[in-house]
Amino acid sequence: MRGALLPHAVPLLAAACLLSACAESPDHLDRRGPLSHAASGFLSEEAAAQPAPRPAAPAPAPRDLAPPIIRGVYVSSYVAGSPEKRAKLLALADSTEINAFVVDVKDDDGIRYVSRDPLAREVSQGTIPLRDLKTLVDTLRAHGIHPIARVVVFKDRYLAPARPEWAIRTPEGKLWIDKAGNRWMSPWDERVWDYNIRVAEEAARAGFREIQFDYVRFPEAYRTLPKQVHARARGEREEAIAGFLAEARRRLHPLGVTVTADLFGLSMNEAADVGIGQQWETLSGIADHLLPMVYPSHYFPTHLPGIRTPNQHPYETVLTSVGMGVIRNQRLQAAGRRPARIVPWIQGFSMGHRYGPEEARAQKRAVYELGLEDWIFWNAASKYDAIAAGLERETAPRAQRFDPPQRLVGMVDRFDREGAAEARARVSRERAPAVGSE
Repeated sequence: MRGALLPHAVPLLAAACLLSACAESPDHLDRRGPLSHAASGFLSEEAAAQPAPRPAAPAPAPRDLAPPIIRGVYVSSYVAGSPEKRAKLLALADSTEINAFVVDVKDDDGIRYVSRDPLAREVSQGTIPLRDLKTLVDTLRAHGIHPIARVVVFKDRYLAPARPEWAIRTPEGKLWIDKAGNRWMSPWDERVWDYNIRVAEEAARAGFREIQFDYVRFPEAYRTLPKQVHARARGEREEAIAGFLAEARRRLHPLGVTVTADLFGLSMNEAADVGIGQQWETLSGIADHLLPMVYPSHYFPTHLPGIRTPNQHPYETVLTSVGMGVIRNQRLQAAGRRPARIVPWIQGFSMGHRYGPEEARAQKRAVYELGLEDWIFWNAASKYDAIAAGLERETAPRAQRFDPPQRLVGMVDRFDREGAAEARARVSRERAPAVGSE
């Protein structure tokens, strides 16, 4: 069973008290009404006789208010909106180490809750399973569950035809469509940024404590598909993704929520942006958490050195892939920039190889041996019966000391020569986020 999450509210209350105290500070006394010169002098003498007040401590950064351990599962909007199915997952969380739910508020088919945003209401064409976000969040928190809102960003089949000028288009001016028939919005367009951040703001005000952006990337540019045309293209692709996350952080941190992003697992395993705008050092210097998707079933035999059948070797796959990300984060930290917390997405489904309790334990063990505590299981149907026996009863610290093996150090050294070191230097030179908002 999970440890209590309520203590993380204490810093919030302390911050609120500090804000209240500031409103009563001597700097604001002259705004309440005129003071006589004598009274003013008396206050000055009285103040001089008192010890100098201690400076107020800065408000904690939203990322520091997140649970110290995150062990979660993905929950579709349909499951979250179904009392019967939701109750089953709540029972799983109540009896195991699970302490976080990632809930769709905007998925591949658009908005999944009752929104007040005019554009969200205009383009909403699917069903709305989540009728009351606040009640849902209250229920999760009553069970000690960290509520995370998932927002699919640039893959948006309904926004594209409604706002074609914001979308990726073909050289002929038609909407660009990927191999699966999906339409995409341009990551360079700030109007798309604004819309998705407004959705995230609604989720934050409903009580979600973390906003997890998914499909925060460009679509793959296969040679068999038309050229992607972006009306507002400028700079490099990774700059567009970094710009969106930086703007999201600027607007969402004041609401007290962490800003996180789902990434391809390969973003840790290549120096560049893997063609979709996700360059590891660049985004690790911006996001609060990064969630690389390291499902073994999705790796090719050529992706990771020495692992020819990744799907049949979940421990080795997670250890190798995420291990490179851990080393790169260590180097970013040494360069003076606080890196994102790594929370791997791991596999809770079967695809080509059966995944059950042993495969679940193997992936978790790899995470802990890398010195990490956090993971989230993905199953598109939100069904976890097959791996439930691989979950522990208690949410307890399990991270171990990680001494990077030379084979991984050598891989990261190669990434540095191929551009990762340059990206790290650039990130370390940029102005770090302000204390209390980083």
